[in-house]
Amino acid sequence: MVNLGTLGGTNAFASGISADGSVVVGWASNSDRASRAFRWTGEGGMVDLGTLGGAFSWANAVSADGSVVVGRAYTAGNAGYRAFRWTQATGMQSVADWLRAAGLTVPTDDAADASATSSDGSVVVGYLDNGHAFIARVALAASGLVTLADVQTSLGAASTGGNMTLSAVGTVLNGAHSRPLSRRVEPGGKAFWLAGDWGRDDHGPRSGDMGLAEIGLGHDLGPLQLNVSLGQTWAKQSLLLNGRAKSDGSYLLVEALVPVAGRLWATVGGYGHWGKADLRRGYLNAGLEDASTGKPGVDTWGLRARLDWDAAYRIASADFSPYVDLSYSEAKLDAYTETGGGFPARFDARRDKATELRAGVNALRPLDNGLRLVGTLEAVRRMERTGARTVGEVIGLFGFDLAGAANQRDWLRVGAGVEGKLAEGTASLSLNLTSKGEAPSAWLAANWQKAF
Repeated sequence: MVNLGTLGGTNAFASGISADGSVVVGWASNSDRASRAFRWTGEGGMVDLGTLGGAFSWANAVSADGSVVVGRAYTAGNAGYRAFRWTQATGMQSVADWLRAAGLTVPTDDAADASATSSDGSVVVGYLDNGHAFIARVALAASGLVTLADVQTSLGAASTGGNMTLSAVGTVLNGAHSRPLSRRVEPGGKAFWLAGDWGRDDHGPRSGDMGLAEIGLGHDLGPLQLNVSLGQTWAKQSLLLNGRAKSDGSYLLVEALVPVAGRLWATVGGYGHWGKADLRRGYLNAGLEDASTGKPGVDTWGLRARLDWDAAYRIASADFSPYVDLSYSEAKLDAYTETGGGFPARFDARRDKATELRAGVNALRPLDNGLRLVGTLEAVRRMERTGARTVGEVIGLFGFDLAGAANQRDWLRVGAGVEGKLAEGTASLSLNLTSKGEAPSAWLAANWQKAF
């Protein structure tokens, strides 16, 4: 044991040591009984590192080579203390001034204490006045100061791309194709249709819109009717701190309508969706809005099986057709690395899955003017309890593995609209509303179809 001495007072405390043990840091009292941060070497002994204008300072840690010291020190008037970073070249700087010297705009200095630094001294961690843990760094590629809470929240929001695509593509089945028997034609006949959906997705923390446009062709082959649809989807979600997620893509859907017995019909089919996402992850960097962006591909596929009991019963001239519907969809968001911002991240590929069981009833009631009222009441059960995990690395800092967000597993959908003859075909327009769940909150579904 070697006595490191003091700075003229009676007490000293060692709190950090370099990788090879040649540099020790801590605090020691001076002749005025004030605690001061020190740096000790075998050659130079104990050296007072100064303060930020006040009387007291404390060193907490040192870089691996002993050149960078961090801790806290009082400012002028001893009104409060601030996190500091010290080097031989710069002397003692507040963490905020260290960042400003690197060209970063730091409007408020609220870093209270620096607890540790990386081996090369380019990263400093500690806590703010509000007690939140922070990470500050100066690097060639990216610099700034962010709280761990902000990082975790923003990383979790990055999962929106896959979830949003599942929701948008799910509207293909449950919007444009929510009444598959309406596509039926006479044996040997054909059908052509145009369909489009547009709506809002404002359940829970979500805030955005979505839509799709589709062209389709059906042919009754006798034992079954085969339908083929081509379409385009788009969706957008606003995320926290001016972040946003966009996705768009094209899809091909093939389904068959098969008579089972009497009025009972089966619908079986599948689809593929190929698209891309444009993700901007927002966070606060030194108190100001910042963002990192990425553009991963996102591909989705799904299967569906459904039974409809067409016009099973009639009440007050309205026909009611109960149904059950089971679908499975899977969206793969490709791995990607963000660019821009002070804290870009690399994300591993992730797969979001949706298995949904639906039970409901469609209603159709003729009106005197040749129009028909249409309506739907449906209950939905989502099988997956949570979404996919979010795994990756905040570049140059640390890896992360965040649990998937909990899904809202049960919700209701109600739809109401009108259909009638238009331009030698049949047109329909309906409004769909859902209770809080993993589906758009409201959307309009429009369709025009011609049999020939």
